[in-house]
Amino acid sequence: MRKILSVLLSVMLLTLCTVPCFADSMTISTETDSDKWTLSYPADTEIPWESASTSLGAVEAVEMLLSPGKTVTVTVASANGYQLAHTTDANSAIAYTLHGAETIAFLPGDWGKTFPLSVTVEKSQWQKAAAGEHKDLLTFTAEYKDA
Repeated sequence: MRKILSVLLSVMLLTLCTVPCFADSMTISTETDSDKWTLSYPADTEIPWESASTSLGAVEAVEMLLSPGKTVTVTVASANGYQLAHTTDANSAIAYTLHGAETIAFLPGDWGKTFPLSVTVEKSQWQKAAAGEHKDLLTFTAEYKDA
C-alpha cells in the first residue's frame, strides 16, 4: 500500500511541477461591410544568445472571408532597421536578417494559411556584440485591397 501511495504522490508532484509553455501571439480581427478576416501575428520572442537561426512564429489567417478579387497583404517593418539595439548603449547593435516576410498575401478561402517567420544572425555579429539586453520591435501592417 505504501508503494502505491508513494507512486501516486510522485505522479501528482510531477504534474504539479510541469509548466506548459506556449508561443506568444496576437490575434486581430477586421471587417468591412461584406468581408471579414482574422490574422494572428507572433509576439514577444526571445532569440537565444549566439543562435544562428531562430523561429519567430508565423503570420496566420485564422479567418479569411473575402470577396472575389480581394486580398489581404501584410508587410513587416523594423523599428531599428533590422538590428537588435542594446537597451543602454545606442552604438551597440546586432544586425539580423528576417526571413519569410517578403511576400505575405492572403486570398479568399486561405483559412489556416501560414507564413513562418525566422531570424538569422551571423556569427560575427554575436562575436562583436556587447553584453546585455538587445531589442527590436517589428510592426505588422495588414492592407485590404484588390488582388
